[in-house]
Amino acid sequence: MLGLVRRAIRQFNLFDLDDGRFDVHGVPHFDGSLIVMDDSGSHRNRPRQSYLQPDDLVRGRKDEVVAALWDADAETRQAALQALLRIITSLQSKPVDDMTVTQAEHCGGLLRDLGTIDQRELQIEGLLQVSRLLFGSTSAARAATYAEPALEWARQLGRPQLHWQAANLNGVYALKQRDFATSLALFDEAYQVAIQHGLEAARLRVLSNLGACLQDAGYYARAVDINRQLLAAAQRDGAAGEREAAVLGNLVHCHLVMGQLGQAVNAGESAAKIFDSGAGGSNAVARYQFENFYASALLEAGRAGEALQRSRALRAQPLATSKHTEVLSALTQGLCEVFAGQADIGMSRLEGLLPAAEAAGWYVDDVLRALIRANEKAGDLRRALEYVDKLAASFEGTRTRELHAQLARIQQEVLGELDPQAHAEILLGEQAAVLRVQSFNALVAERARTLLENWAVAASLIDDETGRHCFRVGRLSFLMAQRLGLGHQQAAAIETAGRLHDIGKIGISHQILLKPSMLTPAERIIIQRHPVVGAEMISRWAHSHAPMAAIVAATHHEWWDGSGYPKGLRGEQISLEARIVSIVDVYDVLTSPRPYKRAWPHQTAVDEIRFMGGRQFDPQLVDIFVELVNDYVATYGEAGDEAYRAALEDSPVLRQHKKIRLLVDA
Repeated sequence: MLGLVRRAIRQFNLFDLDDGRFDVHGVPHFDGSLIVMDDSGSHRNRPRQSYLQPDDLVRGRKDEVVAALWDADAETRQAALQALLRIITSLQSKPVDDMTVTQAEHCGGLLRDLGTIDQRELQIEGLLQVSRLLFGSTSAARAATYAEPALEWARQLGRPQLHWQAANLNGVYALKQRDFATSLALFDEAYQVAIQHGLEAARLRVLSNLGACLQDAGYYARAVDINRQLLAAAQRDGAAGEREAAVLGNLVHCHLVMGQLGQAVNAGESAAKIFDSGAGGSNAVARYQFENFYASALLEAGRAGEALQRSRALRAQPLATSKHTEVLSALTQGLCEVFAGQADIGMSRLEGLLPAAEAAGWYVDDVLRALIRANEKAGDLRRALEYVDKLAASFEGTRTRELHAQLARIQQEVLGELDPQAHAEILLGEQAAVLRVQSFNALVAERARTLLENWAVAASLIDDETGRHCFRVGRLSFLMAQRLGLGHQQAAAIETAGRLHDIGKIGISHQILLKPSMLTPAERIIIQRHPVVGAEMISRWAHSHAPMAAIVAATHHEWWDGSGYPKGLRGEQISLEARIVSIVDVYDVLTSPRPYKRAWPHQTAVDEIRFMGGRQFDPQLVDIFVELVNDYVATYGEAGDEAYRAALEDSPVLRQHKKIRLLVDA
């Protein structure tokens, strides 16, 4: 058998397992969204025989390689594993189609479920390679199916190179599923491994991904700090090329979203010099993405002619093209044409681009934002608002699907932790397992609650650097409910609703949430959609607090006099819980700094709350709230009471955010 395996090995190109190709970094940051697909290709818990399909998996002698994986002889197993790695490598050169994905998942299933521990290093390397292939062709969720066990083994193995790579990859996959708490924790793990073992190149690569995570989550100030560190490192190392240009491109985007136009243009000009000199590297997608960011900055600065000239010059360059680059190029040029006075040409280009983007599933939100902006520029508000509806539906649908996919995964994870008998009892609904089912449901509900709170904190962090807004609203809402004489269970449900009230903001574009200047009519309508988004996100949460939380999310911006949104409810048409959260929400926003305003003093905020009684707020609740908040601030000050502080300490997102802040400030 060993001879057959060795002959099979020679059929494939040699693969250097230590050549660094297991590192995935430098991927351009795209301000778009990824729909998380079901992990339907997973082979977990399937019998070994399901993998032994040589017609699907391998050709020639590859079936013998598969059989040799379970050979009793260690040398035979090692040779078979090395051959399997070369099989996986060969898939990377094939067209990405269903067959390639199926073959990759067969290989990944073999590696993951193989019981041997004497070749763990090869198994880890193979799993990471499979996950990369699936990430590029399917989804982060399916890629994580193979990367997660690789990380567990890498931790046990004690190989720093494998450990940081596995943690880094899993961080990327968690980020693309918008699980920011997990993503930040994994990047921090990878960073600490790199620091402890003096892996400087790895440290910079993880730091780059950490910056992308903060940028994607909307924590732009911290992302700027990290990108400045990376820029200094690139300049210190004399790497005035691809690395420096990529960092500068990210800085253009960050500064632009934060409304720092001068800094965005300056960073863009520096990167443009590198690209124009030919030193910016050969990554065509990164180049087109940079030109898109830079063009947006130039348009904001009133330099439309220059932006259009760069766009046309880029199309004339002999860069590699793909569906990604074609969409990015047309998107940039169309918007530049509209702003440069060629509205008919530019609008036609953008409208023609939308079906292509929708068919490919790439940059749909970017094209819709460009169409809104172009129609506003052209003075066609009606048409702009039509695209607002499409953008809202696209963004809301993506975020809601991502969250619901994670909620579904929680149930599967909890089921996977059960022993076989308990698993069967729950699935079959046996009468004897009532208590076990109740325990199972409670565990799922609490893990789901943590996930929802993580999303709510992530949404809060976009325009509140402390991330404490949802916890302050939750705590004061709980105390307000108690002061009104409501029972503990109802008060606890109101606290949960207060924490989750703004979760829908995660479905709103960062450019709008962080805009320091006045919103356009279209942008205002987009903002006013977040209550509906939040209610839909909470709707599938199987918890006793869920119905109230969904109602509060949907109605906390309704006004007592009927002039609020989204439905224009008035008076007691608005639930008591929503009326409570509404007052607390506004008070905390007024007394906290935001990108568009300074924090108000406590007394000024209280005076405003009183003034809006009978208009925005239930007048009877106003007096009770003012009395409560005066007592609370006088007793606890800015630090808040013990329960509030404990909630902050328990938040996974805030714990990681604090660690990242210390890392950046060090």
